[in-house]
Amino acid sequence: MTPQVSPATVTLTLALAAQAIIAGLTVGLAGHVDPWRDPVSDYAWHRGGRWLFTLAVLLLLAAAAALVVAARVAGLPRSAAATVLFGLWVAGLVVVLVFPGNVSAANPTVPGEVHRAGGAVLFTSLPLAALALSARLRTEARWVAAGAALRRGATAGMATAAAFGAAQVVAELPAGLLERLALLAEFAIIATTATAARRQSDDRPRGRRRPHREGRPMTAPPITPTAARRAVR
Repeated sequence: MTPQVSPATVTLTLALAAQAIIAGLTVGLAGHVDPWRDPVSDYAWHRGGRWLFTLAVLLLLAAAAALVVAARVAGLPRSAAATVLFGLWVAGLVVVLVFPGNVSAANPTVPGEVHRAGGAVLFTSLPLAALALSARLRTEARWVAAGAALRRGATAGMATAAAFGAAQVVAELPAGLLERLALLAEFAIIATTATAARRQSDDRPRGRRRPHREGRPMTAPPITPTAARRAVR
């Protein structure tokens, strides 16, 4: 019998793989894309970078789907606000994937501006979703610790997202670095949620299964008169 892999573990694996791809692109294409100034989406404009960038976003989308399953398996308390914001985060990922970014900030295009809007949605919606969910978790005794950890992740996500947003206006700020920090904060939110779901799934009581017996069920032998007299003696 092969061991089953939990949806939470799948979520962690997919999100970590996406983060590893971004880290690899940051190092491998540092001569073409400045990690201090240039956005992550610029990797898509270089040979070898386009399909890796696409793969990273697809892995995040798959991680989002796995996280939904993990939350249901673990019995994660629901929050309407968190659900809507999480859906906006997924939508932002889709927009970033479908619409290419601007080749140059000096020459904006319609797809490039749509890409930027999608990026703004995904960087703001996930930390807000984590904040809303953390408030809900703190009302359940067995989820209090997870709620506190998720709140810390939400705070880090909102801080990095705000800094990245400020870099769009203040040219002196390192927009590329701040965007990568915001992505790292979002990975931390996903990892925190998936880890909490996995722990709760492992701690949930499981019903005992009765041993399966092959063949006909065993029945007691009939009691004959002779056997009854022997039992009385």
